[in-house]
Amino acid sequence: MSDIHAAFHDSLRSQLAAGNCVAPIVDCIRKMRVEGLADNEIAGLLRQAADELDETTMTKDGEVDPAA
Repeated sequence: MSDIHAAFHDSLRSQLAAGNCVAPIVDCIRKMRVEGLADNEIAGLLRQAADELDETTMTKDGEVDPAA
């Protein structure tokens, strides 16, 4: 990973941690592992969820639409 990508990921992690977003995601991943899902299956589900979020709930300015 390049220095630029590493810095971006560090910044993103900091933002998510500040917003208390990481803990619920980690809890969800743990539950999926307990259910027997492999990491690649979990990653696929998270990508699919992100794609659906992009398609259905994002406004033009990149914010989540609370009505969706």
